[in-house]
Amino acid sequence: MTDDVFGTAALRRAVLEAWRSSPTRLREDANTEEDHAHGAYRGRVVVELAQNAADAAARAGVPGRLRLSLHAPTGPDARAVLRVANTGEPLDAAGVASLVAMRASATGATGSRRATVGRFGVGFAAVRSVADEVRAGAGDRAVELSLARTRAALDDAVVDLPDLAAEVARRGDRLPVLRLPFPAHLDVPPGYDTVVELELRDAEAIAAVRAELADVGDPLLLALPALTEVVVSADGEERRVTDVGARWTVLRREGLLDPALLADRPVEERATTRWSVAWALPRERADATAVLHAPTPTDERLTFPALLLATFPLDPSRRHVPPGPLTEHVARVAGTAYAELLATLAPERGAQVLALVPTGLPASAVDASVRTAAEDAVRRTPLLPLDPSTVEPSAPDDVPSRTRLVAPADARVLAGDAGDARVRAALGVAGLVDVPAPLRAVARSLGTEVLDLADVVDDLPLVGDPARWHLLYEALAPHAADRSVLEALGALPVPLVGGRVVRGARGLLLLDDASLDPRVAADLGLRLVDPRAAHPLLERLGARACDLRTVLAEDAVRERVLAASEAADGGDAPDDDVERLLALVAAAVGGTGERRRPDLPFWWGELPLPTADGDRTPARGSVLPGTWAADVLDGLEVVARGTVERWGEDVLRAVGVAAGPTTLRVRDVLTPSSADDEPDLDPHAPEGWLSDWAGYLAHLTTVLGPEAYVGDLLAVADLDAVADDAWPDVLARLAADPDARAALLTPVRVEAGGTARSAPSYAAWWLREELGGPFGLGGAPAVPFLRPAPPEVAGLDDEVRAALGGVRDLADLDPADWADVLDALPGAGTEVDARDALALWHALAVLGQRGVRLDPAPDRVPALSAGAVVVAGADDVVVAPDPMWSPVRPVVPAPTGLVDDVADLLDVATAPTQAPPPDEVGRTRQVPEEVRVVVEGLPRTWAHHDDLRVGGVGVPWWVQGAGEAAVVHAGGPEALAEALAVASGRYRSRHVLDEVLRDPGAVRAALARTAWDDPQSSVPAR
Repeated sequence: MTDDVFGTAALRRAVLEAWRSSPTRLREDANTEEDHAHGAYRGRVVVELAQNAADAAARAGVPGRLRLSLHAPTGPDARAVLRVANTGEPLDAAGVASLVAMRASATGATGSRRATVGRFGVGFAAVRSVADEVRAGAGDRAVELSLARTRAALDDAVVDLPDLAAEVARRGDRLPVLRLPFPAHLDVPPGYDTVVELELRDAEAIAAVRAELADVGDPLLLALPALTEVVVSADGEERRVTDVGARWTVLRREGLLDPALLADRPVEERATTRWSVAWALPRERADATAVLHAPTPTDERLTFPALLLATFPLDPSRRHVPPGPLTEHVARVAGTAYAELLATLAPERGAQVLALVPTGLPASAVDASVRTAAEDAVRRTPLLPLDPSTVEPSAPDDVPSRTRLVAPADARVLAGDAGDARVRAALGVAGLVDVPAPLRAVARSLGTEVLDLADVVDDLPLVGDPARWHLLYEALAPHAADRSVLEALGALPVPLVGGRVVRGARGLLLLDDASLDPRVAADLGLRLVDPRAAHPLLERLGARACDLRTVLAEDAVRERVLAASEAADGGDAPDDDVERLLALVAAAVGGTGERRRPDLPFWWGELPLPTADGDRTPARGSVLPGTWAADVLDGLEVVARGTVERWGEDVLRAVGVAAGPTTLRVRDVLTPSSADDEPDLDPHAPEGWLSDWAGYLAHLTTVLGPEAYVGDLLAVADLDAVADDAWPDVLARLAADPDARAALLTPVRVEAGGTARSAPSYAAWWLREELGGPFGLGGAPAVPFLRPAPPEVAGLDDEVRAALGGVRDLADLDPADWADVLDALPGAGTEVDARDALALWHALAVLGQRGVRLDPAPDRVPALSAGAVVVAGADDVVVAPDPMWSPVRPVVPAPTGLVDDVADLLDVATAPTQAPPPDEVGRTRQVPEEVRVVVEGLPRTWAHHDDLRVGGVGVPWWVQGAGEAAVVHAGGPEALAEALAVASGRYRSRHVLDEVLRDPGAVRAALARTAWDDPQSSVPAR
């Protein structure tokens, strides 16, 4: 028999008397226990027993240790047992009274006891959700709470009380077991002070307990800091949970409560005097329990990555937090504490600490309140590491790291991906921090100012050491592959040579050449990037990489050159600008390494230079003293010797001063729409300087056609400045100088509509005019109708003489030269040498075959007339492939197939296709069959005439029509042979036909010789 050390008998009597006196009281107690066991505390057996253990350790002031053991049944009628052992203050009479009271907690009283986490002692009712037989205590200081013993006590109590008996019967096993304690004996495991033993009701209860044991872990120790160790033993396995601080970063805060905050709370709860908050963040993973612990788990969901354990008030279910002043206060201090937690992590994690700030929608009202407080506190808490460049340089090294942190509300971050440490350091903008792109939205929500790179660049001051700007370009360069970054850098400051800093790299020049005097560059208005700041990034932003010679083509330099020229024309002496400009050219010439003249734009020739007579003249109108140009170009001025001595020949030749033949390139030549158009020539371009360039364009229009794109042309300049007696020397020098020779010999060619046309070069055209037109080259026989070669071309090679107008054959004449040749013919009716006429007719056939037309058309031409070669008027002649019409009117011979082409060339008529009949009808005769074998397609008959006349003019033969249908008239065999040849269209066969007509037996040999008779031949052999 166990001693009743806790006076349980008296407690039972009091309860039973209350039930006997009022069955309603039994129902109330039973309902309360049922509500707790199967409602508010369902699924919380382990947690509630752990909380009681923590309270016991706290009251005893000892480290709390808890052991949870699940034991399988040991016999057929035995049940599984959950045994919970703990250290700390053992069960006492007050504790037993609390268990029995169900509505009051021994932990809720004030006094000398240490603060505990219990509320009303009602949490112990959770054991009823899984067990009907419960024992608690140590040794003989233990009690038993038993459904069986409670039922037995009630059976005795309901005698003569039908109402009470009916209520007990109606409730079955749902009786208020926890109201009737019985003395018991419990063995406590070594090292522990108290044990609670539960006989698990059924398989469902075992499964529920097993699940709760599986969930025991760090959160339990964090929620109950009085516990330092929890051992779980189940299913043959044992695990130990301890040293929670090694796995969690924990921050705890507590303080006194203003009593006014408790005014709306239950009386028992108003005795509370302190609040406490704990945040626990896992060290190795980003997730945490997603519910509030107050301090044990509730159903209030949170979105924080840390575990929150706080003394929020709870409703009777202990699963939800009711609204009210106390809730608001605890939420506020919890939010502030969370900001402190982040502050402790910031020195190590940097901006990644922002990943711990909840985002998205709150999960509950409590979550919303804590988040609002946390965000407000985090906004003002220094968390984000400042870039070292933004920290005061005077700050000592031993200043705590937090002084190098800035609150999100005071921070600034660069948008995009160009905000790495090098960029921030190079920009030097105060308050810049590094926040990874995924966290910038969080930073923005906390008040961080997100700066566009373009805005930062726009605000950069236009000052600074060029080397500092180079560092910024170097930092930004890796990000410039991003088009948005490149666009943001449009106004990037760039230091120039001379000290000025401008916005934007577009149009600037990148010149890495220390030979240029910065003062010269500044005085000339050149926008050169300071070499100390030069960087490839500036090229991507629109700057142009160049050498010093490229600088010489800049618009700013052009403006200075032309301004100096205008000043000189006005009588001023712009010595300073001329000196600076020549110094620029000297730097470029000296930088070539080979003393090679740079290819300067033509407008440099406008630079006014001192001349030997004390005046000033443009460089391109000058010659170097003592040179070939000075000897032969008497139309140009000689540069003063002092200028030559100061700057040297290379510099002066670079700007256009002549020493030898000058070759210019005219760009993008287009012939005018008409030869009469007067072109608008740029006086500062080569075409504006060349003599009679407008005349040459008119010539090209005539030869090549209007609006023909020619492209670039080479031209020899200063031909109009040659001394009258210097032409032999000049022509010889042009033939020997490679550039001048190319400019002379290269013809102009265009192709349009599949037709190629060519014209002489500018130099050839100009010199032909100077030399008096085309001429025949030496040799025998001489070229008819042309003058002999002039003495100026003596000694020149044939290629040069041909370019200057020399020809060996009339067919080589340019169409434009034919007008002079035909105009030089004697008057109409004058006989000309047949050999000369043959050469001319052959040349006309060649031109006709090329599709050329003579413009203007000639008014007379050599022709065959009545057996003689005479000059005939163009209106009288016809072009014909044979001599049939020559007795009737003057005929210009042309090969078969080219009659129309030669007629178009000369703008004259062709012979009539329908020949009139002779004046008399002849006698019909048969064409011998042998003749028809030699040449196919001949008529079978011909007409013999003793006196053949056409229109009163005697003719040796005449043909009407062609082929087998032709009517052939002749007076004899020789004339018949010619007529038959014309009828067949094979005039060259006339000699073979004559042979067969005279000797029909020679037909076979004659037939073989027709192999040399090519009826397709178009151009006659000479």
